[in-house]
Amino acid sequence: MSQPYAVVIEDDPQLSLIYMTALQQAGFDAALDVNGDQYMTLLSAAEPDLVILDLHLPYADSGEAFDAIRAAAPKATIVVVTADFVKAKLFEGRADHVLIKPVSTGRLIRIAKAARGLE
Repeated sequence: MSQPYAVVIEDDPQLSLIYMTALQQAGFDAALDVNGDQYMTLLSAAEPDLVILDLHLPYADSGEAFDAIRAAAPKATIVVVTADFVKAKLFEGRADHVLIKPVSTGRLIRIAKAARGLE
């Protein structure tokens, strides 16, 4: 079985490092889009098992990005992360998980393992 693949779309350097590290600890090969302008390229490289999507990105509209991700990777677990409670409500029932920042590393690892079928 090949290593599971995740895409992280997060413009905060500290958070992206935390997310990437958590995913690697959960056994994922992870790719990072730091501006919201590379996620379609990363999705076309391989269908991800998990996507972490920040809702405030410099070069992407979060709603359009979410819809493009869901269309390109229909089986992927999509985790929306934001500090914006109002915007978070728009993704409840659409995303697999909506997490309010700060996101605990332990919770992210549990979600990643569940996406792999390990929890």
